[in-house]
Amino acid sequence: MVASGFDGPLYPIHPTASEILGRKAYPSLREVPGPVELAIVLVRPELVPGAVSDCVAAGVRGIVVITAGFGETGAEGKRVEQELVAVARASGARLVGPNCAGLFSGSGRVNAMGWEVPPGPIALISQSGNMALTFGQLAREKGLGFSKLITVGNAADVRIPEYLDYLFADPDTKVVLAYLEGFGALEGRALWDLMRAHPSPKPVVVLKPGDTESGRRAALSHTGALAGEKRIVDAALRQCGIVRAAESEDAWDAAIALASLPPLMSRNIAVVSDGGGHATIVCDTADRCGLLVPPLGETTQRRLSEILPARSGVANPIDFAGQAEEEPEIVPRVTDVCLADPEIGALIFAGHFGGYVRISTPELGLREQAAARDLVDVVRRHGKPFILHTIYAGERLPALEIIRAAGVPTYRSLEASAKAMAACWRAVVRPRPATTQRRSHPDRAGVDAILARASKGVLLEPDTRELLAEYGIAVPASRVVTTPAAAVEAARALGSRLALKLVAPGVLHKSEAGGVLLDVAPEQAADAFRTLAARAPDVARVLVTPMIAGGLECVVGAFRDAQFGPVVMFGLGGIDVEALADVVFRLVPVYAAEAGAMTAEIRAHRLLGALRGRPPRDVDAAVDVIMRVSELMADVEPLAELDVNPLFLLERGTAVADARAILR
Repeated sequence: MVASGFDGPLYPIHPTASEILGRKAYPSLREVPGPVELAIVLVRPELVPGAVSDCVAAGVRGIVVITAGFGETGAEGKRVEQELVAVARASGARLVGPNCAGLFSGSGRVNAMGWEVPPGPIALISQSGNMALTFGQLAREKGLGFSKLITVGNAADVRIPEYLDYLFADPDTKVVLAYLEGFGALEGRALWDLMRAHPSPKPVVVLKPGDTESGRRAALSHTGALAGEKRIVDAALRQCGIVRAAESEDAWDAAIALASLPPLMSRNIAVVSDGGGHATIVCDTADRCGLLVPPLGETTQRRLSEILPARSGVANPIDFAGQAEEEPEIVPRVTDVCLADPEIGALIFAGHFGGYVRISTPELGLREQAAARDLVDVVRRHGKPFILHTIYAGERLPALEIIRAAGVPTYRSLEASAKAMAACWRAVVRPRPATTQRRSHPDRAGVDAILARASKGVLLEPDTRELLAEYGIAVPASRVVTTPAAAVEAARALGSRLALKLVAPGVLHKSEAGGVLLDVAPEQAADAFRTLAARAPDVARVLVTPMIAGGLECVVGAFRDAQFGPVVMFGLGGIDVEALADVVFRLVPVYAAEAGAMTAEIRAHRLLGALRGRPPRDVDAAVDVIMRVSELMADVEPLAELDVNPLFLLERGTAVADARAILR
């Protein structure tokens, strides 16, 4: 605090010292002469409750507990931690931590971190003190720094969404970077709601480890089994416009770009290079990250041909073919032409600009510096994102210093330059909540009556079909029978080829238990009933329904995630759904545009369209079912999991072949 230049009163509290760093020390907070706004607690764990009580008695409203040894140690530590929070909140105080590494505010010149923090426009929220140190080092190496730095520790009181809401209102923060190891109960949903509802959220980059499937639960439904943590986190963050980074340097590179560049309004980018290999790697990475490198328009290509030699490629990517090293002045001229193209949203320059002086004369180095100044002017005039990749980005060369001083982000890694630009695109394409009307209008009393039939928390297929019908989802005709004669009667009434399925509380996955007989003729119905009944002797109930002709087997499911609340799923279905794992997720509610995007995201999305003379499937009908299941999951609080699998996607409409639900 002293080294950071804080000019307010500082009161060291120490049992024996009379002075620390020239500041009078006090044996107790009760003896401090003036009001205290913020207390930093670094005492042994058993002394923390007394210190917090002293803070409350002194009217301190902000308490940062750096001491560890609380909720992270087990149940008893969690109990003490909650008592600390209760004591603080009873007086209107809030508590940061415990088990945190402190905080930093550049504008307030408050540094309670214990190490020098470089200032800048990036706010960091970190659940790890070591990762805060890591990002601090990246800030020194790569540029920029922190407006605010908050290590949350156990986050026993103030939670991640509250910090984020505060930083959205902070005038010194341009982008928020968060290192999150996990979310508390429904904390992910609170973060999602904040991002979706906030009128002007700032760009947010999240680095979240723990992508293994070790947290997958042994769920009774396919949906639950497929819903690994990574899938849900990825879907939730993408859906609310948060950029998720895979690695720590990717996260910092993205934060630099988002803090430095104007919004990217089109994912069409130009790639300019003084070497073909560099351009190829940038283009490949850009494509994998969701950017496009389209051919430039005829006018733009003609203008480039007037500047560049005939050996240069001008379609996109643009290759200087060695000319820039001899004539650096063409770099800003080519950049000007590319950024003037209305179809191009941004430009990445890849190569070794800034280091041309290394391979030529001092005179060319002066021309390179002049070209750097012109390049800055061009980029500012067009107001489009521009990233410079150069192999010399780690060095302090004169032309590069001109670029950096203008706030143009520079990267040494080819892949990093493309990933950072892609982060700018992902931050812009945040889906907005729609205002479309509900599609379903269920009878709530009827829904409650259906739920009341659940046995041991399981809603069997006949009742789940009825629940889906309440939400306007087309369900094929069916009958539940309890005798061979009734099976024959139902078969004759329903059609020529039938499916018979066992209805038993202990048989959820009927195919695995031999509880499904397909393509049964009416005259075979009695024998089919006896076969199924023998496989569940205590419950002789069988569902009879017509066979579904044609169609693509899909799955629509829903479940409640502990961190993010209700989630809906779509993908390829059938008995191999878990093996294929070709499914995508969205948090509820899901609107038409997002439901349509789900159908396009599965790996096998081409199967939904016309293929080899076969007409396309009714994707609009699939979208309708996704939205109705989304509404069902939002409405029916007791519902824990729902599987509609398979849902046959037909040329017109859909047909439910099987469905089950699990209640909480």
